[in-house]
Amino acid sequence: MSQSATIHDQRRLVRQLLDDSSPSDAPTAYYALFYPVARSTLVTRTDAAGRVLGFAGQFQTGIDLFRPLVTLRCRSAEVAAGLLAELLRPGRPYILFASLNQFPLVGGSLQIANEQILHIYRLDIARFQPEINVLVQCSQAEDGLPRCRIESGGQQAIAGVNWQSPAFAEIYVQTDPAARQRGWGRSVASAITETVVRGGRVPLFLVGQDNEPSRRLAESLGYIDTGARQIYADAVYLGYPADPER
Repeated sequence: MSQSATIHDQRRLVRQLLDDSSPSDAPTAYYALFYPVARSTLVTRTDAAGRVLGFAGQFQTGIDLFRPLVTLRCRSAEVAAGLLAELLRPGRPYILFASLNQFPLVGGSLQIANEQILHIYRLDIARFQPEINVLVQCSQAEDGLPRCRIESGGQQAIAGVNWQSPAFAEIYVQTDPAARQRGWGRSVASAITETVVRGGRVPLFLVGQDNEPSRRLAESLGYIDTGARQIYADAVYLGYPADPER
C-alpha cells in the first residue's frame, strides 16, 4: 500500500482480515485495530484487484520497553515475508503474538525461542455464578483498567485486565505462592469477571496449554475453551528468507 496511507487507512484494510467480534481474532484485533495510534505501525499488502492479502504490525507496549510486539495475519508465507521485511530490522529482538495458524508462515523470517501456546477461553455467561468474598477490594489500576485484590499478612492475589477492546477484555490472575490453596485466586478472578461483564464486554482468559491449574480455574468459573490458539514467543528478525515458503 502507498506509504502516504495513514494508519486509519491501514486499519480499514485490516478489518477485511479480522473479525473483532470473534474471540479467536480478539487478541490480534486489539493491537491491529484499537491500540494507541502513536505506538502502532501497520503495513498491508493488496493484490491488483485491491483485495487484502495480509498485514503485519509492530507496537510499543509496556510488556517490554526494548522489544516491540509484532502481530500479523497473512494469506501466505510469501506475503508474510515481504511485510515483515518492510516492517522489521534484521538482528533486532521482538515479541511475536499472533494466531497459531500464522506461525508456519514466519519460520524463514524469525528466529523463535521460548514459545508459549495459549488457549483462548471465553466466558459463557450462562455458566458464571459470581462469588462474594468480603476480602476482595476492587479499584482502578494506574492505566485506568479495573483490578481486584485480596491482601493479608503480606500475601496477595490480584486479578485485572491486560487489555480491552469494544467487545472483549482479557483478564489475568496472579497469586503469591504462599497465598495459594486459600481460594483467593478464584475470588479475585470471579470479581474481575463480574466487573468486565457489568462493563458490557465479554471476558477472555488466555491460558498456557501446560498451565493446568489456570485452565481448571477458568473452567470452574464458566469459561469455555474456544479452540483458538495464540502464540507468544521471543523472536529475532533474520531478514527476508531465501525461500519464503519454507
